Amino acid sequence: MPGYSLIVALHVLAGVVALVGFWSAALMKKGSPRHRTLGKAYLLAMAAIVVTALPITVEFALFRQQPLTALFLAYLMALTGNASWLAWRAVTDKRDWKALVKRPGWHLSLWPMLLLALVVLVTGVQQRQMLFVGFSIIGLWAGWRMLKFARRGPARPDWAFRQHYQSMLGAGIATHVAFLSIGMRPLWQWLYGHTPVPALLIELFPWAMPVVVALIAAAWLNRKYGGRRVARRASGTAAR
Repeated sequence: MPGYSLIVALHVLAGVVALVGFWSAALMKKGSPRHRTLGKAYLLAMAAIVVTALPITVEFALFRQQPLTALFLAYLMALTGNASWLAWRAVTDKRDWKALVKRPGWHLSLWPMLLLALVVLVTGVQQRQMLFVGFSIIGLWAGWRMLKFARRGPARPDWAFRQHYQSMLGAGIATHVAFLSIGMRPLWQWLYGHTPVPALLIELFPWAMPVVVALIAAAWLNRKYGGRRVARRASGTAAR
């Protein structure tokens, strides 16, 4: 594809900015000006990643004749776009959840992710690709939550805050999967022949570890910010 090397370079650059922005925002005090600024920079970098991922997916689908790789890249692109959009809109529409679900971006981020998750699941079962099956669950679960939210509305007064940090963790999974699986590929290739670690564990680590860490972080954040006392405090504030 003409200009492919430039597209890849821009994609990598956006990935580096996103990785730095993610941890910089995470370490700042929540809601502080620096946290918001770094968060915006991170989401802009994620938008650049999604945009540059499209021609990369086309390259694998049409020019390299690797449909499975192209399918998985398209699915990761949909997951990343969905999480980034929700993280952004959970802040802008925190006072009106109905406005959130009526936005065109709600459907544009939901349905491609959900449909691609189904295709990835079926393909994973047919091809016996457990990585496909495992990652398809993320999109199916996220899509089910969005459909439930649109139908019933928020179950808690602090829904926007929870949605924001959960979506940021979701986008963070994509950032770290790309960094570990692609950026650190030389390390994993070296480990194949120089350590007694089973090849399957080496292959799964860059994909599974970000998910495991994100689940642990989500549990900790839910415990810290999402307990009943926090919800009651948010409810009282909204009532006033």
